[in-house]
Amino acid sequence: MNSNAPILVYGEGSSSVFLIHELIKRNERVVWVAGSSAPILPLMPHMKSEMALAALTSAADSLAMAYENRIEKGLCHRVFKNKAFKLSNWKKASEQTWLPELSYLGEDECRMEGLNPVLIEEKLRASFETHPLITRVERAPVLEFEIFEEGGKIQFSNGILTEFKRFYFCDDPSALKAFPKLQTVFKNQMKGIRPASRMGALQVVFHHSVPLKQSISRGLVIPMNRESGETFDRDVLGYFAEPTRSIWTVFLNPSECEENHEIMKKLRKLKQSLNRAFEGAEFLPDGKKDFLSTIEREQVRFEESALFTEGELKTSAENPDFVIFMDALGQSKAMEQVARHFGLSLPEVQLEETPAALDLSDIELPGHLQALDETQASQPSTASPESSL
Repeated sequence: MNSNAPILVYGEGSSSVFLIHELIKRNERVVWVAGSSAPILPLMPHMKSEMALAALTSAADSLAMAYENRIEKGLCHRVFKNKAFKLSNWKKASEQTWLPELSYLGEDECRMEGLNPVLIEEKLRASFETHPLITRVERAPVLEFEIFEEGGKIQFSNGILTEFKRFYFCDDPSALKAFPKLQTVFKNQMKGIRPASRMGALQVVFHHSVPLKQSISRGLVIPMNRESGETFDRDVLGYFAEPTRSIWTVFLNPSECEENHEIMKKLRKLKQSLNRAFEGAEFLPDGKKDFLSTIEREQVRFEESALFTEGELKTSAENPDFVIFMDALGQSKAMEQVARHFGLSLPEVQLEETPAALDLSDIELPGHLQALDETQASQPSTASPESSL
């Protein structure tokens, strides 16, 4: 195998972007092949491990993006309840949280102010467009694929024929059917992945004509009303990537992914939930009657295999030149894979545990509840912060 051969990366998701960033940092040539599925943007602005944050800080440093040298650990999201966004009582809430949402929520969350996953990913993608080390292949089916003792060879319908010294698969596992030989290579690595645990995700990006009155940088969880016959609570997960751009996601069961009517119904309920959460003068800009009236345009994404709620990828020593990364195990695990693969670690940072009580530091209560909270605060109490919520 030619040691100067490029590295092949197949797939469009977040893991492929951060993977390519680390490869070109090491001066590797990359052939980046468009995958079979549309990428879902990062669902929340926090991660679930320090190792996942390490992949973000590595990219942010390369892009010279500023972020606070302080890591917050604990509950980094806020839940809409009683007309306000509050810290959840996680020990109670985790018993009722729908399984796919547990891949993104928990009491082990980590965040660093200014370390915004979606903005970092977008800047990386933009920097790749004209990068001399990256060759992009789109809309070109694979005509030939060979595996050598080291690396392999691939030919596309557009005439590109190249050897490669390493292959990274970062796409939906169902796309492996285009590579019968790879199915055998990755069989052991994917033994722990259960296809029956597949979940779909409906994601909408709103571009707002004006920002809300309050600046919100944390991840938000907004309950949706149950439909007839539902036996579990479903939430909208989201955040403001920028003051005038917000990203909202809801998970769907496999049976709900089969009908456009069901998908559109979830989109309507998502919007209704946001309207209910951001009502009143505390949030709405002057002249806007509800949250939806601030929206200038929207982009809807739907991914049928956005998440596998059960299973882990296993490493293989038999085929070290063929590696599978997977966004569908959750954004934190995808970033952990990148960090572990390249031996990344966080820079030295200050540690701050998140408080367990109601946090009003960046989101105000509505007026009637704020007055009640101030009255309670002025009265002596022996109750713990948790019990006072």
